[in-house]
Amino acid sequence: MKTTAPVFAASDAKNNFGKLIDAAQRRPIAIERRGRTVAFVLAPEDMEAMEDFLLGLRAQEVMKHGKSLGMKASEAYIKKILHAKD
Repeated sequence: MKTTAPVFAASDAKNNFGKLIDAAQRRPIAIERRGRTVAFVLAPEDMEAMEDFLLGLRAQEVMKHGKSLGMKASEAYIKKILHAKD
């Protein structure tokens, strides 16, 4: 995964958890294990903004199709967006 977020090695995140959560208040932080991004830590406001964005995309789909996609189709649509390649 390509990201511009600052990176903490998993061991550094574990050993410096206080610094990690302080840094996450400023911007999302990527956690890497064995050279691969395995998680992100972000502030509650950032998570809420992501949820709002995804709900907005879902609302656009409902408006476009004139009906609800249903739970399974909605989950598939959100997964498609989250895993889209640039």
